Amino acid sequence: MSGPKVVRIVTREEIIAICEGHLRLLDQAVARWEAQAEGLGQMSEQERTATRARQARLRALLTDDQFRELQKAVPIEIEHLRRDQLAREERAVRQATEQRQHQRRMQENAALLLKALSGRTDTAPHVAQALTQLADGAQLANAEQLLAQGFAQLSSSNEAQTLDEQQHALAQRLKEDAPAPDLNTWLAERAQTIRDPRLQQIDRHIAELHLLQGAARALPFVQALARAEAQPQAQQRNLLLDSLVIELADNNRDFQLSRDSLAKLHDLANGVRAHLDAGNEVLLEKVSLCTTATSQTMVGELTSHCEAVLAAHVQAHAALARREAMLQGLAELGYEVREGMTTAWAESGKVVLRKPATPGYGVELGGKAENGRLQVRAVALSHDRDTQRDKDIETIWCNEFGRLQAMLEGHGSELLIERAMGVGETPLKEVLTAEDGDIAAAAQIVPQQVV
Repeated sequence: MSGPKVVRIVTREEIIAICEGHLRLLDQAVARWEAQAEGLGQMSEQERTATRARQARLRALLTDDQFRELQKAVPIEIEHLRRDQLAREERAVRQATEQRQHQRRMQENAALLLKALSGRTDTAPHVAQALTQLADGAQLANAEQLLAQGFAQLSSSNEAQTLDEQQHALAQRLKEDAPAPDLNTWLAERAQTIRDPRLQQIDRHIAELHLLQGAARALPFVQALARAEAQPQAQQRNLLLDSLVIELADNNRDFQLSRDSLAKLHDLANGVRAHLDAGNEVLLEKVSLCTTATSQTMVGELTSHCEAVLAAHVQAHAALARREAMLQGLAELGYEVREGMTTAWAESGKVVLRKPATPGYGVELGGKAENGRLQVRAVALSHDRDTQRDKDIETIWCNEFGRLQAMLEGHGSELLIERAMGVGETPLKEVLTAEDGDIAAAAQIVPQQVV
């Protein structure tokens, strides 16, 4: 198939640019992973070292021209970091939820003991004061010890002092035969209601909000929960708890969506920043001001803008590299490549190259290099020629095209045939180069007759 062809070219420069884009995304992913893991207290130095070592190995693939391996491995590593980050967040949220539930149990248990000890005259003042603090929600380091002291006060009833010696001996024998009183058992027996499952959901949502968005963002919800639990009317309390569950779930879901869209925007902006020659400082300034509180409409508009800027830059540079690669390859095959041909091709959509070894014939390159697809064909540069040579020229061009493919491949580029016609299947196209056109126009000028 040595007639007109539609070919697709992917240059080494284009492949390298794609790989560099992958590595920029990897750098962003590693930076986010480290920042989040450190913020959660969920990363060791060994894990950091291992991650950076994998990052260095992937970057070395570019130096070693392992382009395909890099394009396969980098997305896998980015996805691994994303999943690992989510797993670390889940562990941290679970731990924080357990701490909140433990504090809630301490508060409820202190209230039970205070109620049981109310009216007692033998309760130590410091124990009663500490239990009151726990019941009011204070977080004390020795909470378990204080509860045990309160239970010990409850167990040592002052009524035993009114017994006579015989009754006391009988009570002692009964006490020895019976199992020793247990604080947890006592608390479980006196729990009057089953724990509300909504409280577990709320505790988890608040723990997640506190860890990922900060204490200030969580405070209004903590206060709303306190108001709901203090509500004496069951119906009103249920309404408040239901509303809080929905509001917290919506808030955390919206935050996750905002965080993901913001990460995508920053990844794109990082790519734009690598090409500041395009003059996108204003766009980058707007992106830098975005946070998870920025409206999704604004983030979406900036994302689309960044995508358009990157696409235009990539297409322009890739098209230039494709034109230059084709012209350089043909120059090495003996075709005449003059200065300005790259620009002329971009402006007019095609260019014709002569070859001194085959006078009267040449090669036409056409098509938009932006999408990688080009048209190449042998052409005749004159109407007045021996058309019997046309098939021979197409056969010669077939051999040269094979050499061109091998040459580009040796330089790290690819030239693939997508569609081709056979020798003699269509008449050889006749074209005039710009130089031929000037000569023809000059020949048509008739000298003015001198009278």
